[in-house]
Amino acid sequence: MKVEIKKIGISTVLFSVFPLAVFVVMLLSAFMEVFNPDAAITAAYVMSLIIRAIQGTLLFLVSTVFFLLAYNLLCAVGIRGVRVELEDK
Repeated sequence: MKVEIKKIGISTVLFSVFPLAVFVVMLLSAFMEVFNPDAAITAAYVMSLIIRAIQGTLLFLVSTVFFLLAYNLLCAVGIRGVRVELEDK
């Protein structure tokens, strides 16, 4: 069975586990800087890493919202959406 995704709800993406997953990935990438030989690990340094992860998450989520708006607009105009082929088991 072929299914075409015509519209993606922005609120369903923003209020799902997606932002938490993005934050965890950003937090892990920020904490990779702990292995920098020039890093002096203090409380302020750790807080700056957490703030950097929050900023990266917000930037990624804003860009995701713009992508979803563009996708929904293009599908509303008449351009084909993403097609997925599903199988029954």
